[in-house]
Amino acid sequence: MKTAHGPVAMFDSGLGGLTVLSALRALVPSVDVVYLADTAHVPYGDRTLEDIAQLAAGNIKRLQEYDPAIILIACGSSCSAFDARGWPDTQVPLVGLVEHGARAAVAASRSGRIGVIATQATAKSGVFGRAIRRLRPDAMPVELGAPALVPIVEAGDSSTERAAIAVAQACEPIKAGVCDALILGCTHFPHLSAWFAQALGPQVALVDPAQACARECAEMLEGAPPGQGRLIVEVTGDTHSFARHAAALGAPAITQLVSYAGLRSGPK
Repeated sequence: MKTAHGPVAMFDSGLGGLTVLSALRALVPSVDVVYLADTAHVPYGDRTLEDIAQLAAGNIKRLQEYDPAIILIACGSSCSAFDARGWPDTQVPLVGLVEHGARAAVAASRSGRIGVIATQATAKSGVFGRAIRRLRPDAMPVELGAPALVPIVEAGDSSTERAAIAVAQACEPIKAGVCDALILGCTHFPHLSAWFAQALGPQVALVDPAQACARECAEMLEGAPPGQGRLIVEVTGDTHSFARHAAALGAPAITQLVSYAGLRSGPK
């Protein structure tokens, strides 16, 4: 494999991609990371696929200015939009969530009844279901949108009773479908994993695609010169609010915090 140089760049609509960042840092502590949080347009999952694809393509264009080794799309809704509308043409390797999550879920499921909980846009696109069935044609995926969960994480309420109730309600169709594996198809949702485990019990394997994405990035970085562990964060909305909530979620220390205007989009 070609030796990778430059930082790992990643983006999400907000705090969700921090789950991927933490997983990557656990494997490659010295890696330099540029993280773009498009909080001016959060949540992506309530937008059309066309709108999401436009915003995500703009994020990729911005991140290419850092000459990254890899661009990690730490956003399930963006992966869904690109799957439906076409992937950007770039010479930088792109790593997304869907295939990794599908492979991990198929490996974890005995029955083939696999739940997917994601944003509305991702669930409606059916992207996870298609990926699962490519790997296991007899699988019976159950794809659900949970629009209430991203705002809870973004508000810093992941550990509250409000979060527990919302997760329990979202899990009812998963329990009704007798699923034995559940893909957390939005990177915000691992922040709520304790509530998912409580709602579903040990008989349902929770699959976090962030872990598999981080492993692939770590493999791609093998043989590359070590970085300095720098974390540059660009935020299209309120930088201080993002930094405060990121710290509360246990994110790595931010080396440089940048306000970035981003690509302007109309209302949802």
